Amino acid sequence: MVESWSRLIPGGVVAVLFVAWGIAGRAGPDTPAPADPLPVGLRFVPPDAAVFVYADCSALWASASGQAILAAEKPAITELNDNVLKLTGLKTDELKSVVWFVPSLKTPEDIQRFGIIFTASNSIDARTLTAGLQSLLPEGTKVRLLSPEKGVAVALVGLGDEYAKRRPADADGPLAPALKAAGTGKYALVAGTTFTELSEKLLNRLPPEWGGFEALFQARSAWATVALGRSLDLDVRVRTRRAAEAADAEKALGVLVTRLGDGIARVQPAWKKKGEADAEFKALVRVCEVAAESAKNAKVSADGSEAWLTATMPLAGLAPNRAARALRTSITEDGSVRRSANNLKQIGLAMHVYNEVNKSFPPAAVCDKKGKPQLSWRVLILPYIEHEELYKEFKLDEPWDSAHNKKLLAKMPSVYALPGSEPGATETHYRVFVGNGAGFDWITGPKVGDIVDGLANTLMVVTAAKAVPWTKPDELEFDPEQDMTKLVGSVVAGRPQFLRFDGSAHTFEKVPPRVQMHRFITRSEGVPVGPFDGE
Repeated sequence: MVESWSRLIPGGVVAVLFVAWGIAGRAGPDTPAPADPLPVGLRFVPPDAAVFVYADCSALWASASGQAILAAEKPAITELNDNVLKLTGLKTDELKSVVWFVPSLKTPEDIQRFGIIFTASNSIDARTLTAGLQSLLPEGTKVRLLSPEKGVAVALVGLGDEYAKRRPADADGPLAPALKAAGTGKYALVAGTTFTELSEKLLNRLPPEWGGFEALFQARSAWATVALGRSLDLDVRVRTRRAAEAADAEKALGVLVTRLGDGIARVQPAWKKKGEADAEFKALVRVCEVAAESAKNAKVSADGSEAWLTATMPLAGLAPNRAARALRTSITEDGSVRRSANNLKQIGLAMHVYNEVNKSFPPAAVCDKKGKPQLSWRVLILPYIEHEELYKEFKLDEPWDSAHNKKLLAKMPSVYALPGSEPGATETHYRVFVGNGAGFDWITGPKVGDIVDGLANTLMVVTAAKAVPWTKPDELEFDPEQDMTKLVGSVVAGRPQFLRFDGSAHTFEKVPPRVQMHRFITRSEGVPVGPFDGE
C-alpha cells in the first residue's frame, strides 16, 4: 500500500536530519574537489550504481551532538555497541565509515545483489564480519569478502568478479561527483542514484502522490550531501541530459520544498498538543519549526544540464536526543495506526464479500437452535480473509469453548490482532455493536437495505476497550439508555478506530460524545451523526 507523499516527507526528512546530526560534527563547502585520489574503499563503488549511500562515522564521538546522545541514550548506545561488535568485531568508535551500493535495480531480485564497504581505524577480522553479515541475510546467502588494505573490508553479496576490482580514482560516471564528495571526508552523509539503472516499470508506475516529481525521475542521476557544523547544510544535485530537462528538474525541486513545508505544517499541530505535556515532543516541534524555516529559505536553481537545491538548518539550541525519541515514538504510533486501520479494511472487505455470497452481512454469531450464541462472526468470515482451511476446522454446532473449538484459539489470524500484540495472542479488540437497532443482530445478518442511515454513517466494527477471545461471541450490547462511549477503546496509539459499513476505516483523536456515538451505532435512526471535536 502506497503511503501519502505529504505524510512521508516530514517524518522522513526529519529522520534523515537526526541520523546525519548524530553521525558527525564536520562542516564543508558545497561541492569540494578532493586534492587526494579517491580513497580505496570508494573505488569499489561503480560510478553508475543504481543506489549509493556513504556515512562518515569517525566524528560521532567527538562531536557535541554525539556527546549529547552518548549521555542521554546510554541503553540505546550500549545496544548499538553490542550490535556493531557482533556484526563487525569492531568497537563503534573504531568504525570510520560505511558505504552501501546496489549496482542495478532493474528487477526485484537486484536488491539482493549489493556491496558494503567498511573502513576502520583497526584491522577488520574477515571471519567475524562474514559471519555477522550472513546472520542478517537469508540462509544460504554467500558473502565474498575482500581486504584491499588494512582497515578496509569490501563485502560483496551476489556480485560477480567485476565488482572485486578497484576502479581508477578518476573513473567517470553519473555518480562520480558524489563519490568524490564522499572521498573528501567533509560530509556526514552522501547519497546518490542513477535513474537509468532503476526499473522502467517502477519509474512508469509512480503513485499519484508523487505527481510533480516526474522530471526528477527522468533525470540521468541525482545525489545529495549533508555537511554538519553549527548548521546542517544540505546540497541536492540533479544531472539531466539537456538544459530543458534541468529547468523541469528545478521546478520539481521547488515542488519538493513546498511539500516539505506543507507536510511539516500538517503534522505540527498534533505534535504541539503533545508538546504541552511532553518535553520530547516540545523539542521535536522546535526542530520542525527550524526545518520549516530552512525549507522556506531554501534556494533552487539550474545551470546548463544540472539543477540543484541548497538549504541550511541552524543547529544551535536544538535538542537532538529528545526530538529523536519523540520522532521515534511518533513513527511507531503512526505505524500502529496504519496497520490497525489496514486490519479493519481487510475485515470490511471480507464482510462485503460475505454479503455478495450470502446476500447479507454475517450475523453477530453462529447460534444454536435455541438462539444461544456459539461462535463469533469473526469465525464466519474466515474464508474471506484467506483462512478457509481454518474455517473448515471449526465445528459450527459446538460452542467456542468446546474441547474441539477451544484448541483453535491459538490459530488467531493476524488481522484480528492489534499491532504490537504478543506472539500467540488469542484475544481481539475488534468487536461489533449488537441489538436494539445497532448494525448487527445475533441471529440474522443485516442486508444493505437495512442500513437506512447509509453505509458511511453506520458503524460496522470498533476497537473495544476490552479484548475478548477471538472466537467467543462476546460483542458490545447496544443499550440506548446507557453511555456506549465507555465500551469503545482508545487502544491504538491512544486513539479509537471505527470501521463503517462502507468499508472505510477511521481513526479519531478521541471517542465521539455520547449523542454522536449513539447515532453512529444505530442503522435506521434517520438522524445525521453531525461533526464533533476530535473527528
